[in-house]
Amino acid sequence: MSEVLDFEPCLASSKNVQRIPGQNIWAMTSLAQPNLDSKYIFVIHSNDSSHVGQDLKSNLEKLEEFKKLEFNWNGNNAEPFSDALIEKAKSVLFSLRVQPEIFPTARKSIQFEYEKGNGDYLEIEIFEDFIKFFQVIGEIESSDKIDFSRIFYKVNEFYGEGFYQR
Repeated sequence: MSEVLDFEPCLASSKNVQRIPGQNIWAMTSLAQPNLDSKYIFVIHSNDSSHVGQDLKSNLEKLEEFKKLEFNWNGNNAEPFSDALIEKAKSVLFSLRVQPEIFPTARKSIQFEYEKGNGDYLEIEIFEDFIKFFQVIGEIESSDKIDFSRIFYKVNEFYGEGFYQR
């Protein structure tokens, strides 16, 4: 298995890519999320997907289907999704140990949702230029923009302290 972790600036106009050959992304994401500047996204390349969990595979397949959505896909003039947005969403999925439910939105964003049995709810909405979260914990609602590098921690926080401890 040969994996390469690239860091690509989110700005489409820039072509700078830093390659880190031989870096094992699975080992990195299973224990800790690297603290990256929010202007970067992960692009992961692998010749072997046998180690990818079924939930992640399913979500990646959904994203591939989102690529096929054409103008007016929802009957209300919703626009298709850019390749950059799809790749950004894939990068987020690869960084998460618990996979969300994912949905396309008419706001040119991809929405990730988590809900616990007690009604607590976390939503992460990924736009091409920014990311927002909305959560309800008990009766307390909060929302704000969030840096790409903080999503892993937000999901971890949602599931509670020690969730990722082995």
